[in-house]
Amino acid sequence: MKGKWFSKLTAGLLVSSLLVAGCSNSEEGSTGEKGGPVELKVGTWAGATELKEFQEIVDQLNEETDEYNLTIQSIPADYYKKIQTMASAKQAPDLFWLSQEYIPMYAELGVISSLDEYVKDHKEVDMDDYFDGPLAIGQMNEKLYGLPWINQPIMLYYNKSLFEKEGVEVPQADWTWEDFSKAAKAITKDTDGDGKTDQYGTNIDGWPPISTWVWTYGGEIIDKDGNVKIDEPEAIEGIKKFDQLINKDKVAPDKTQSQNTGGPEMFKTGKIGMFFGGAGDDFEKQIGETFEVGMTEVPHATEQATFSWIADTVMSSNTKNKDVAAEALIDLTNAMHEWKILPPTKSDLENVADIRPEKEYALDVMKKASEYSRGYHNQSKQAEIDTAIWQYLYEPILLGDKSPEDAAKETAEALRKILGQ
Repeated sequence: MKGKWFSKLTAGLLVSSLLVAGCSNSEEGSTGEKGGPVELKVGTWAGATELKEFQEIVDQLNEETDEYNLTIQSIPADYYKKIQTMASAKQAPDLFWLSQEYIPMYAELGVISSLDEYVKDHKEVDMDDYFDGPLAIGQMNEKLYGLPWINQPIMLYYNKSLFEKEGVEVPQADWTWEDFSKAAKAITKDTDGDGKTDQYGTNIDGWPPISTWVWTYGGEIIDKDGNVKIDEPEAIEGIKKFDQLINKDKVAPDKTQSQNTGGPEMFKTGKIGMFFGGAGDDFEKQIGETFEVGMTEVPHATEQATFSWIADTVMSSNTKNKDVAAEALIDLTNAMHEWKILPPTKSDLENVADIRPEKEYALDVMKKASEYSRGYHNQSKQAEIDTAIWQYLYEPILLGDKSPEDAAKETAEALRKILGQ
């Protein structure tokens, strides 16, 4: 999963430099020899194995058309910083990947093009086939700025072998947070008698996001209309459960221990019983026969909800051959639905077992989660918002320094200041 906390300085620099880029004319997307295919660059953060797999997809598309020729521009490190620099220099790729938190900013600054006229009535685009959550992150001001190629809802992984050893019921799709808390406390213990806890029910160390609790209690951080809601009763109830698990139930290792070791590593080595991970995480392959892995939906309170990491393919507003670039974007994105899991479309979700056979056991719960999984409501200042949530709420509660009520109040004040409310 990509990191979620970004600095205000980075966000500010991005805005100032892209303001210029959005008004420039690019030399990208030029046609080669007369009558030849349109040359298009595709920006990606893929590296190593992932890049090889992506190259195979691109090669196949290039073989199937004489309309365009795609060339990959791999940027495996400092992706957004380099994309920003290229956009400012009028050298942005014709097509590129954006994760959800950046799409609103790029759209508002005019760096990426609306796709509506290109996808309307297109035979290879069925808008009704997309799940609502992933489709929504590319929509701004009633316009579509990207097509999603992945939908990574947070799921609850669990060590089935450990649960059976401890005589605790394994997590179920209908579990409430009270069920989760009860099981987590039963798993948490000192197994070697040295007076120190060395086996935990779960891990909370900056991940999963606070929305995991806020949304399931019927609350919002910022609603669809841009109103800050994190200090309202429903949101605070979710934050209280978050606080309870960490500071009262003590079912997760402290921040230092968790971040030094890493939550995924602690799960893989049997140190924690339950882990909140993306549906596409490869725990099954990494763990092998060490223990049996299970997966189910995230617990709920008043509502079933889960955060999803979503990424889109977008088109530079400066590409010279928009009709052809849009056609390539559609072809490329559709092809990626057969590569990455979970795909953001209902029909392609049926093929997950063919793409990743080890995930077949959890196909039903992943389908259910896809129906309601979502990203944040689009905000151009999402990077600053994430930073404020970490600074005023998440970390202080991790450290036991603030009450849920105080943290919610201070966070709301910071968010309203960021949004000019």
